Amino acid sequence: MTTLAQNKWIGLCCDTVRNNLKKIRVGIEKESLRVASNGHIAQTEHPPKVGKALTNKHITTDFSEAQLEFITPAVSDMSAGIRFLKDLHAFTAQRLEAGEYFWNASMPPVISSDDEIPIASYGECNAARIKTLYRKGLANRYGKRMQTISGIHYNFSLPEELWQCMHVRMGVGVSLQDFRSDGYLALIRNLQRHGWLLLYLFGASPAVDISYLPEGSERLSLMGHDTLYGPYATSLRMSDIGYTSVVQGKLDIRFNNMEDYLDGLRAALGTSESLYEQIGVVEGDTYKQMNTHQLQLENELYGSVRPKRNALGDERPITALCRRGVEYVELRSIDINPFLPVGIDDEQANFLNLFLTFMAFADSPSINAEERKAYAQRTAVVAERGREPGLQLPGYQQQITLVEAARELFKGLQDMAVLFDEVHGGEAFGASVAAQLAKIENPELTPSAQVLEKVREYGSHQAFISAISEAQSSHFKVTPMDEVREADLSTQAKQSEVEWERLEAEDIAPFDQYLNAQAAYFCPPGCGKY
Repeated sequence: MTTLAQNKWIGLCCDTVRNNLKKIRVGIEKESLRVASNGHIAQTEHPPKVGKALTNKHITTDFSEAQLEFITPAVSDMSAGIRFLKDLHAFTAQRLEAGEYFWNASMPPVISSDDEIPIASYGECNAARIKTLYRKGLANRYGKRMQTISGIHYNFSLPEELWQCMHVRMGVGVSLQDFRSDGYLALIRNLQRHGWLLLYLFGASPAVDISYLPEGSERLSLMGHDTLYGPYATSLRMSDIGYTSVVQGKLDIRFNNMEDYLDGLRAALGTSESLYEQIGVVEGDTYKQMNTHQLQLENELYGSVRPKRNALGDERPITALCRRGVEYVELRSIDINPFLPVGIDDEQANFLNLFLTFMAFADSPSINAEERKAYAQRTAVVAERGREPGLQLPGYQQQITLVEAARELFKGLQDMAVLFDEVHGGEAFGASVAAQLAKIENPELTPSAQVLEKVREYGSHQAFISAISEAQSSHFKVTPMDEVREADLSTQAKQSEVEWERLEAEDIAPFDQYLNAQAAYFCPPGCGKY
């Protein structure tokens, strides 16, 4: 294990680190199903009063018409970011249909049939139709139920000034763009090694309604008549009953350098897959997916973390990465904590910023194929059995328990918390580390253990999540909003209507031509920097 004291970046750039740690930026994307008063997925359209899902930058939909996605701006003040997320919930809750509420959990409510899961609809213009078609492809490839799983995506970036300082001192012969991209890829490799810790600390999906797995699961236990659970599970969402794909499991996506990563992504975007060829692209006048490639689009790539770059205009995500390198990382392994009204709070965000910074600063050698499989197995073991007493973690040179491995990581995290608290003033980061370390010593303090306790108390996953979610949404519905924030969100909703109407009116290209242009593989090697 690499401790903070051993890390050369801190030693070389200590002053700049201190001056710029406050400038770490985070944006949060939180998914949440709308549920009707009967506890099933809502069948109503996206709430009209919050604007159009196609064009509203803060309130949109994910896979399903009933699956809201709340998006905060990237901010350096995490308390402000969480408040913004709460305001998005309150603004939307006060505009829901009567009886509807937010399902504040990662695993979905009872699902009687796939017909209960409406695919998101965005309009009739080509930009809207292609978004719906992409989701139809997901449904045909993976099934609708998997797409109803919700989570929190944590978009993290270190300040540009920090990269510039480290580049001056350590990036001899390498451009700033390459140095920054290599740094973010090093962070990702360390998350492959150590990201299991986040599942243990923040996993909150140890149970699921039996309707999600009609044929059951041999590795899960039955509680009552309608709940499946893992006795020591932390995050079924991140296990192989969550986001899984046989095809994606065989993709060669590596994070050792940008060339390797982009080559792997290019191959997946450009290689036809026999399983998807059997589905077909179009049947009669009905499209079934965008193409038969291993990935229809870049965002189809599952994984706990992805390198990202904001695209310009109609630029493809891979093209943006190719031209300008990595801008931030998208951490995708965070479950929704049902005990927290928006699924996350300041203490967790403080720890995540600390942890991700530590992963960026710690040594991060390249990872070979064998190591990649071992690290994936390590993550899977923690997702399914993380609270098991004496659990041994695979993939280490010597036998080591989860508790021992976690204690070793926390040595460096405690050192970094001291630095963060000195810079920010106060004791918030030290307190966040102490709270998480307590979970290592006592698994009953983890969200997964607490969720399972409540599921037992209420008698089922459905009963507990319904009760707590309905109470939280009821609170949001009567929570007064800051007048300025409410006015801003109302303005955004109206502007999204205007932009949507413009797109609907101006669209003239035949859809098949538009699809061919949009889905075409147009990022060959040499298209930009890489």
